[in-house]
Amino acid sequence: MRAKVNDEGGQALILIAIVTLGMIFAVGLAIDAGQLFNGRRTAQEAADAAAFGGATALYQNGTPAQATDAATADAARNGYATNVPTSGTAVIVTTPPTSGSYAGNPLCVQVVISTPVRTSLVPQEAGVTTVRATGTGCSVSSSFGYAVMATDQACDSGTVALSSNGSLTITGGGIEINSCSPIAGQSSVTISLQPGYYTDVVGNVDVSSSFPNLRTGRAVQPDPFAGLPKPSTNGLPTYSPACAPTINQPGIYTTSFSSNCEYVFAPGTYVLANGGFNLTGNSSACTGHACATPTADGGVFFFLTNANYPASGGSCASFKLEGGNVSTLSAPTGGTYQGMLIWQDGVCTNPLSIGGGAAITMTGSIYAPGAAVTGNGNGAIVNASQIIAKKVDTQGANFTIVYSNAITYHGKVPALVE
Repeated sequence: MRAKVNDEGGQALILIAIVTLGMIFAVGLAIDAGQLFNGRRTAQEAADAAAFGGATALYQNGTPAQATDAATADAARNGYATNVPTSGTAVIVTTPPTSGSYAGNPLCVQVVISTPVRTSLVPQEAGVTTVRATGTGCSVSSSFGYAVMATDQACDSGTVALSSNGSLTITGGGIEINSCSPIAGQSSVTISLQPGYYTDVVGNVDVSSSFPNLRTGRAVQPDPFAGLPKPSTNGLPTYSPACAPTINQPGIYTTSFSSNCEYVFAPGTYVLANGGFNLTGNSSACTGHACATPTADGGVFFFLTNANYPASGGSCASFKLEGGNVSTLSAPTGGTYQGMLIWQDGVCTNPLSIGGGAAITMTGSIYAPGAAVTGNGNGAIVNASQIIAKKVDTQGANFTIVYSNAITYHGKVPALVE
């Protein structure tokens, strides 16, 4: 009689079942890991968007409370609201941040989002895992790179946004001409740029002109100082201009600094409402140890505006350094207006005339978004650091622009930093 053969089919089924369960468990782990990854990524995107929203509020001169509100609102728009008790989500906004590389920086916002993610495909690990994401945004200094910029975007065929009949020598930066006119740039002399810097033009330049390293058809560049807050007049006393040896003090001036006088300025902010600078003849303006009557170093910031400032209306201040003027002016080395020497309010359209028959040295940025900066006098020597204006025209003066981030104003932009 044949012996009965043992049936091993049942053992194979058990092995198959174990392998199948293992595969299902591995798939479950992969799916749950994917859920956690997706939850973390979504929270991170929301935290970054919220931090950027808060930084944008700071860039627009908002208060810390306004930046916090903006960040909180952005987080809620992306599905992470803190006013839903059953959600388990927490959104913490701190301005300035209390941790990380930017802790204590008043120009920064930190957003921390904690939110639960449920993993339910595999019963053995079913439950809730909290993921955490952190975003930090700041209003940071921008690196501009242009020593001379004509912001006028007019496209009329006769529009010349930048012209040079004297000389224009630039080191450390390039030229930007925003006009889309076919003769946006015009020059009867040779303009000098260092290698590696360009003349960027939205339109084109006059065919008879010579612009170094010319690039036409470029994109319009935004005004880098558009977000700069105008100076407050709160607590500023009102003064009348005084000749040396009297030292003029920071404050509000409604009458002109005029001819045949040496004006010495103590460091600080000067609001020139109406009046302004009208220096011709044997006159001068100076700061620091460049003066015959020296003052403390630190630099000055001149804000040229209308007579009724901070309200609207009234005549605008003018700015003229002409005749035999010899002036040496330097921008602040710290504070809100670090690197900004002259800012003419955008509501004012009076051209800023600089030149005459002598040498003028102006360290810092010159900013006239609503007006032209022009040269004056044949052979006048003008040393400056940066000119950003609606139009720029050197006329017969010799302009030397030495651009450096260390001595010019830095515009602010909102950015994610970590």
